[in-house]
Amino acid sequence: MDEYFCVVDENDKVIGKATREECHSNPRLIHRSIYIFLLNDQNEVFLQKRSMSKDLYPGYYTGSATGHVDYGEDYDSAAKRELKEELGIKAPLQRLGKFISSSNFESEISALYICHFNSPVKFNPQEITEGIYVSIDEIKRNLESGERKFADGFKEAFKEFLRHMETAKRKTKRAKALSK
Repeated sequence: MDEYFCVVDENDKVIGKATREECHSNPRLIHRSIYIFLLNDQNEVFLQKRSMSKDLYPGYYTGSATGHVDYGEDYDSAAKRELKEELGIKAPLQRLGKFISSSNFESEISALYICHFNSPVKFNPQEITEGIYVSIDEIKRNLESGERKFADGFKEAFKEFLRHMETAKRKTKRAKALSK
């Protein structure tokens, strides 16, 4: 049975629908996805290594939980579904924003979420072959060195994540200064 996604314009307005296969073979068909970054108390990010059976980026590292927004589904519902399907977790999510990523074969508008979580993660072995907590600095080093292979969309998601983390730090610093 075919899986369908909403096709959207650059402003995320729905303009049609297409199959997963069509969306993954035509970068003009912008579709929706989600990225979730699980953070523990040590401020480490849980990375997943994608199963070798995945159609895109098999064996590559990516965000804690990722996936597409199905036709008729919204970003928040997709994020909760993917978090449960991939990591077996039901926990509060905070949406940080949206970003666009493109490759030679697909284009997506992705919603980025953060989830604070400290319990053990029981990932779905059909989706994920490895899961590890990694410091933000180590992820930066890995991206520069190429030591780990990362999915293209993750690179954009991580940039957006860092931008939001930096904004949060500045707000906290400003609030502390004002309270003195």
